[in-house]
Amino acid sequence: MIKGIEDDFLIFCLGFRVKGEYNAVQIQRLLESFENVVVQILDKRFVADADHAYLILLQSFEAFKRGLYVAKKPSLDIMLKFLCTKKIDKALKDAFPGDDVKEFLLAGFGLREKVDLMIKFLEGYGSFDESLLEVSDKKLDFLIRYHGLSKDEVKNYGVEKILCDRSSAIFSKYYKIKSSALTR
Repeated sequence: MIKGIEDDFLIFCLGFRVKGEYNAVQIQRLLESFENVVVQILDKRFVADADHAYLILLQSFEAFKRGLYVAKKPSLDIMLKFLCTKKIDKALKDAFPGDDVKEFLLAGFGLREKVDLMIKFLEGYGSFDESLLEVSDKKLDFLIRYHGLSKDEVKNYGVEKILCDRSSAIFSKYYKIKSSALTR
């Protein structure tokens, strides 16, 4: 999923299969060298589908524009939003792929030309696979258990909408406090 937003900016969430000799930590370090691109590697189970990714990344982009983040690295805030938590250690432990995981998601935003360069660069380290972003019963069951969602909530609103609302609610309180402190 790649969608244009504001002027020359893109939001993206891409499935990626890394080549055998590489792992998520190495790829994340490589990605940090791209200027004007904020990108975080995530365990594929934490993103319900492309709509979920788009809404969370839009929240992340808006917060980034305003200079509002929980972590010192804006890329980590993307992970925090997908997990609906402000606990960085927990998010990294739960959602950053282990060394043996060869399939994961790249979620982020950036200037169109820089995102295009990043995508071309990454082709040397693996291949893109959009099926990793598709919704599945297994993924939804995992998200329901992980976030403690009720069957009624899910039936009435859907997993992705509930998680986007939770993320927004958790971070809006923090952002109000931080933005009011900045204006004093």
